[in-house]
Amino acid sequence: MRATQIACAAVLALAACGDTRENPDGVLTTATTQPDPTTTTDPTAADTSTTTGEPVLDLGVADLPSEECAGMAFDAEAKLRGADVVIVVDNSSSMNFEMAEVQSRLNDFAQAISDDGIEVRVVLLTAAAMGYYNNDWVATPICIDAPLGSGSCSSMPAQGTVADDSNQPDFLHIDHYVNSYNSLPVIIEQHDNWGPFTDSNAALHFVIVSDDDSLQPAGYFTSNFQMIEPDRAAIVHAVVPTTDCPEASKIGEQYIQLAELTGGVVGDLCDQDFVGVFQVLVNAVQQESNLPCQFDVPVPPDGQDFDPAQVNVEFDDGQGGSLDIGYVDAAADCANVEHGWYYDDPAAPTTIFVCPQTCDAIQGFVGAQVQVVLGCATIPAG
Repeated sequence: MRATQIACAAVLALAACGDTRENPDGVLTTATTQPDPTTTTDPTAADTSTTTGEPVLDLGVADLPSEECAGMAFDAEAKLRGADVVIVVDNSSSMNFEMAEVQSRLNDFAQAISDDGIEVRVVLLTAAAMGYYNNDWVATPICIDAPLGSGSCSSMPAQGTVADDSNQPDFLHIDHYVNSYNSLPVIIEQHDNWGPFTDSNAALHFVIVSDDDSLQPAGYFTSNFQMIEPDRAAIVHAVVPTTDCPEASKIGEQYIQLAELTGGVVGDLCDQDFVGVFQVLVNAVQQESNLPCQFDVPVPPDGQDFDPAQVNVEFDDGQGGSLDIGYVDAAADCANVEHGWYYDDPAAPTTIFVCPQTCDAIQGFVGAQVQVVLGCATIPAG
């Protein structure tokens, strides 16, 4: 979704509701950088000011309550967003090499993401047994070894034996035959299986591996996905032929288009380079998860109780601009406000999430800072 990572230190603050950002009139400064003292304010004068090229926050500010709230400040690091990855592999007979590559590289893929500090859950949606699925024969089923899988692959590939390699809560293998052209409807139809396994606050990635194209257009997926997951965004990556190469049944045009629509990446199956393909996928997942938009709820000092109704979130762009971010009840409410934040669990919160549009807005500010302010009535998003 974005390549720029915020250079931002998150500061959890038990701090005053009013702060040094108030001007002499008691009104919070707007979220803009201050003009150079030598710059003329004469409206008739020529504009001789210059810009630095750095981002400038100009988002509007809501006033905080004027009462003072003494407190303490705590340094903290922003959390990394988790990643859910659903990998859909075409089981047609022309995909034997590709299925073997996915099987051999999935452990390294998950480990590389975990090594970056990202909590990852992997769903594999493909046949798990050698044998017939209705009229379709699968000669090379996929079974994932430990540590990602359960380590129960030793009995494969006895005909009719389903690989019992699921290893929850980190790995789920959905045993379902995927033909060369129906990956998109299979994803939608199997939502009851992969949906509950995933984390609604994590980035959701789909990786489609096929040597063919989809019968359904890219728009089929986007419209149907919105119906089954109205509060989430899907990022679709495609490992498909990009040219009419010998390994291709068809160029994966619809899958390529879907990846472009959803901010995914495309790996060229014609290259048969799955080391490179999986590295591109790892990079894409890491980039999407490196969003400093999740913060631990601060722990009050001994003898003080935490009140979730007395929490506010502020952003300082490090250049004289600021943004007071209002509260919304849930992620679904983010669509109804310009900016906002919400709890993972309003009844017993442990994490603060910033709405996606707000997360986008606060990227790229050098020296920026997020503050969580305790002790003043929570300000709702306007």
